[in-house]
Amino acid sequence: MQYISSQSQQSLSRSYRLTSIVVMSFCFTVIMFMGVARFIEPNQTIPGSEKWGKTIYTVVIVVGLSIVGLRRFFMSQSFLGRASQKGPDSVLSVLQKMTIIICAIAEAVGISGLIFYRLTGDYQYSWRLGVVAILLILYSFPRRGEWERAVAESEKHGTP
Repeated sequence: MQYISSQSQQSLSRSYRLTSIVVMSFCFTVIMFMGVARFIEPNQTIPGSEKWGKTIYTVVIVVGLSIVGLRRFFMSQSFLGRASQKGPDSVLSVLQKMTIIICAIAEAVGISGLIFYRLTGDYQYSWRLGVVAILLILYSFPRRGEWERAVAESEKHGTP
């Protein structure tokens, strides 16, 4: 366990709590979109939309892998090292922004599931893309231990 000053611990707790609430709200909205799709009927489907399946799922796989890559890049020491030179608040700001941006991209996957359901009339798009979006959001859920290590590292190298 690494030492973190009381001021940084308070900032960490505040940032972590806020980010966790935002991430859970992203997760809730994806579930809400899946529920909306369950209770509404598509008006008119687009002819030929049956062929979109492979393309849509390929794009979702690419987006999912991009989210994993982005998170790994943002959590890398080379990226966080630059922020840690400015202090713990800068590191917490970077971690919050990274988490919220990645969750927004994941939520876009869930929204696209609702859109493709409305366009094609196939409910499979809504629930499959919704589940993928929820998994991506849960993957990007802030891990307190990682945040504590990053803040402790910034206190070593940066100005508190």
